[in-house]
Amino acid sequence: MSLGAMVAATPDTRDRYADLLRVGSLGGVILGHFFMAAVAIDHAAGTITVANVLDTQAWARPLTLIFQVMPIFFVVGGFAHATAWRTVRRRGGGYADFIRSRIVRLMGPTFLFVGVWQIVAVVVEATTGDDAATGPVLQVAGQLLWFLGIYLIAVGLAPALLTAHERWGWRVLATLAGAVVLVDVLRLAVGIDGVKWLNFALVWLTVHQLGFFYADGVADRVGARRLGGTMLGGGAVVLALLVWLGPYSTTMVSYAGEHLSNLAPPTVALLAFAVAQAGALLLLRGPATRWLARRRVWATVIVAGSVAMTAFLWHFTALIGVHLLLWALGVDLSGDPSTAAFWWVKLAMLVPFLALVLALVIAVRFAERPPRRVPPAGPSRGRAAVAGLSVVLGIVGLLGFAVTGFQGAGGWYVGHLVGIPITEQIAFAFVAGSLAAAELAVWFRVVRAYPEHS
Repeated sequence: MSLGAMVAATPDTRDRYADLLRVGSLGGVILGHFFMAAVAIDHAAGTITVANVLDTQAWARPLTLIFQVMPIFFVVGGFAHATAWRTVRRRGGGYADFIRSRIVRLMGPTFLFVGVWQIVAVVVEATTGDDAATGPVLQVAGQLLWFLGIYLIAVGLAPALLTAHERWGWRVLATLAGAVVLVDVLRLAVGIDGVKWLNFALVWLTVHQLGFFYADGVADRVGARRLGGTMLGGGAVVLALLVWLGPYSTTMVSYAGEHLSNLAPPTVALLAFAVAQAGALLLLRGPATRWLARRRVWATVIVAGSVAMTAFLWHFTALIGVHLLLWALGVDLSGDPSTAAFWWVKLAMLVPFLALVLALVIAVRFAERPPRRVPPAGPSRGRAAVAGLSVVLGIVGLLGFAVTGFQGAGGWYVGHLVGIPITEQIAFAFVAGSLAAAELAVWFRVVRAYPEHS
């Protein structure tokens, strides 16, 4: 279908604002990573050092209240998952159908990404040996996958949490939020540090749950401005109190040397911020929706949305590519964000960085195709179990890459995921297994529907 036909075919009932927020949140991540990267290139020492602007520049930390956009992606994810799961049920599908559609969309482009980087890493390690400059590059290349690993937790639990939402409403949201608070109390007041990892799931599932209310049309019934103002004011007040009375900071992105990270693992302060941010976005919904009614604007969102995940996956590669080009040209970088020269160089690098992102997207955009349509497999405990295995394999594989990066592709570099040893080869096998299990969960019904495929 042509772009013009897609624009014309957009139903009046489609929430275009949700599409815009998804594209905007991923775009914000891409630009945020670019501007936060403080890369030092020293040819005399033969090193490339990767750091974070926030590590040394205290003035930049409050800006994360504006540029931390991950909560937006999870709220929109909750909206999208509620819509998708209800559609699956209406068509007679089951959990396996839902998971397959989500996994293929998410893990298809990801499998290509990790596969390409496997080859690149093997070549790099074979040609450079123990070069001190390559280790950090291969490590950072896979770190962004932690975000997708956490998102898969929300994907896997979405049907169950939506069912609970439809039965108990706000009580589910309150229970999740209460669990977040309890984890922080046990961790910070009682001293049981190990419970903090639970908030990687609990905080983002709570934010994800907000998307269910949006899918239910609460903003339309209550009024987007009234609800948005209440959420913005309430979230901001809670966050201010937490910063004033507790050990929390206003920094919503992690950096080296911080006393308490609000992101890794997430805290109740990040949850309060997410509520305030969602409220602020509701206040913008009216004018943004009117803007999106313009044909050219909506066409741009459609195009960007069709490759947003690909751009997210490959933007680190583009960032690495730009700096490797500078290395090849013999250019040294101080990596010191306290100087004006650092930011002038940043601005000069922005155009080639975005051009390389675009080139990579064009080259691999085929991987972000919608999954092949098959007849609904329907509800089944067996298929649901296989689909659940797909989710677990995907989570472990993606988080494994976040730990190891692509180090050891030609050897056996061992990282540790919550204390469990893992290599990037094992992580790759898990990602591949996730895709295979998602397809297997519905395969037998497809064979019966299309005997010629057997």
